[in-house]
Formats: sequence, structure tokens, C-alpha cells
Amino acid sequence: MGLVFSVGNPTDVLTPEYAEQVRSRLTKALGPTVVLDSREEPYSSDECGWGGWVRLQEAAAETIETDRLQHLLSMEAWNGCYVPAAIEPAEFAIEGNSTPLKVGSLPALVAELESVGVALGLPINDDGLRKLAAEHADDEPDDGEMDYQTYAELLQAALVAQRRHQVLWVIK
Repeated sequence: MGLVFSVGNPTDVLTPEYAEQVRSRLTKALGPTVVLDSREEPYSSDECGWGGWVRLQEAAAETIETDRLQHLLSMEAWNGCYVPAAIEPAEFAIEGNSTPLKVGSLPALVAELESVGVALGLPINDDGLRKLAAEHADDEPDDGEMDYQTYAELLQAALVAQRRHQVLWVIK
């Protein structure tokens, strides 16, 4: 299975015990700012290749000054989330898990991705992102080449999460 971006509750993407620990930790840190018990159906992006995350980060860093990409560059594609709050990138220790949960700001991520999109002449609206993702769904980019599908799927998921005021999960 490749990389999928999910929007929803901790229980929608994590094992039950880990989901409860993450819910507790996010609630402790962010209070009622983040919706962690929505009744909305979870959203999942189409599957992207694992290498697309790093390719997107590299292309973004070549396009925009890295200090303006703090949230995109702070995350790895396997144990993190973006919350709908203005926070600095952080790592949250979760009891029983040796790897901390990386947490970034969803509004900051959206702004960073939109900046990358504008700089590269890529769409930043839902319709344009859907078209871009579909056009590049079967691509296998070479090393050093931007993964347009990952950009489109990530920004689409981030926009859904922002509208719902929910967490965007980047979890393996």
C-alpha cells in the first residue's frame, strides 16, 4: 500500500488503543480547538507513491525559501498529523510508543502548499487539483522530479480538513 492522506478522527486512522492515547494528547495540548469526534465520514485521498512525499518536499525547497516551508518540511510521511490550529511544528510523546507523533499546523501547511503551487504555476483550487491528480496518477517520477499527484492529493486533503476543522493524518 502507498501513501494515503486521511481526514477524520483518530479512531478513523489509528488502532483503538493508540487512537485513544493520541486523542488524549491532542486534547491536552489543543483543547477544543480540534474536532476529534466528528460524525462526518472520513476522507481519504487516492493512493500516492511513498517517494512522492520526499519529492514534493525537495521540489518545494527548491522553489520557496525553506524557512517559509516550516510545516511541510517538518513532517515525515508515516507518523504525523496537521491540526487546524496555529501552532509551531512539534513532537508529542505518546505513552507506549517509542516514536513521537509529529504535529504541524494545518493552516500553515495549506498556505505553504499554495505558495508552492503559485510559484510552480499549479492549481490551488479543488477542481484544478482533482484534474492534476488524475493526470499524474500513473506517473512514476524520476529522482529529483516533483510528484504532482502527491502535491494535488495532499492539498486536496488539507483543504477538506480545513473546511471540516479536522485533523489531516499522514500515517503509515
